[in-house]
Amino acid sequence: MEQKPISRFVSLGGTEKYLEDVDEGWPVHGDLLVLWNLKTFVQMLEGLNMPVTLRAAGYVGLNALIETLEGTEEDAKLTAEQSTDLRDGMRKVRVAMIAEAEGKVAFVVSDKRHDTNKLLKAFGELLAPGVFDALTDEVRYDLEESGKCIAFERPTAAAFHLMRATEGTLREFYLATVKMNRVDPLLWFAMVDHLRRRSKPPARALLDQLDHIRHNFRNPTQHPDAIYDIQEAQDLLSLSLDAITRLVRVMP
Repeated sequence: MEQKPISRFVSLGGTEKYLEDVDEGWPVHGDLLVLWNLKTFVQMLEGLNMPVTLRAAGYVGLNALIETLEGTEEDAKLTAEQSTDLRDGMRKVRVAMIAEAEGKVAFVVSDKRHDTNKLLKAFGELLAPGVFDALTDEVRYDLEESGKCIAFERPTAAAFHLMRATEGTLREFYLATVKMNRVDPLLWFAMVDHLRRRSKPPARALLDQLDHIRHNFRNPTQHPDAIYDIQEAQDLLSLSLDAITRLVRVMP
């Protein structure tokens, strides 16, 4: 999946319209003038991955016209023949552009309870300062993926990533806290149970919260029939971020 601002497609249409309206006597050279727009149009077709329209542009002679105009004097103006060729070429290219655009689908992200830009591009800003940087690469990956899943409304996938991120943070906390006689394997229940039985256990509120998430979310999420809606996924995001933040703050 590639991220392409819709404004680039709007610009493409505006540039095409400008070139379709050119007339004899228009200045060739200079910013925002004929040659600049013609070259920009071709570059936008490349950047927006529109190979059919790009080939059509070459087929109707636009590339050859660019070469011709590049060889003109700095104060050159379009001749009657050049303006006619350009208008006719752009009208033909426009047909290919509209046909190819029919196969381009834009998915618009709707607003969520958390800032969409942060969900997609800056997940760490949803956590208290310093918390995201203290996490392992694997946990950061899962949190970032959960943000994208929520933004694009894939709530069940978001729940999987959130549970992996929470369990991964618990595992790091356990390894940093318990140096001898660790449980094996490092499973959620076993780690929390061992932490409870230590002479100086973590705060009961934290352990109770971890048990709550495991019992009501982590275990049910693994069931093949489990399906989350987008509101449930956002609730779980808040719950998971709170638990992860608490773990990081008391990490030895």
